[in-house]
Amino acid sequence: MDTEKKRSIEIDVMMEMIDIYCRGQGHANRTDLQDDTPALCPDCRRLLDYARKRIIRCPRMAVKSFCSACPVHCYTTDMREQIRIVMRYSGPRMLLHRPLMTLQHIWIDLAARRREKKLAKRSQHNQNKGYLS
Repeated sequence: MDTEKKRSIEIDVMMEMIDIYCRGQGHANRTDLQDDTPALCPDCRRLLDYARKRIIRCPRMAVKSFCSACPVHCYTTDMREQIRIVMRYSGPRMLLHRPLMTLQHIWIDLAARRREKKLAKRSQHNQNKGYLS
């Protein structure tokens, strides 16, 4: 999959998860900015803007599946905790709200894990044969 398409999908998933969380928690002062984002409260809007910047700047987009599987933690500790809370709430609900997006997310994650496993196996095989990896 093309890196920019992957980046776009990750932003869409993040946007949907934060929207589900914001609506589900009944956050007040939700405003619609007339852009491509859902109506969110100021705190959720800040979290979405922060996450979007991190996804756009991600140097590992071509090789990772999603932020949750990435070995590099580019989120600050407090933002990482906030996004973790959002994902715990929204994750199970995504299947009801956006089933195709959820299945695509799962498919991409499984494909990346298979790819990582294959690379690790190949690297281990090369080390056993005395090759440099």
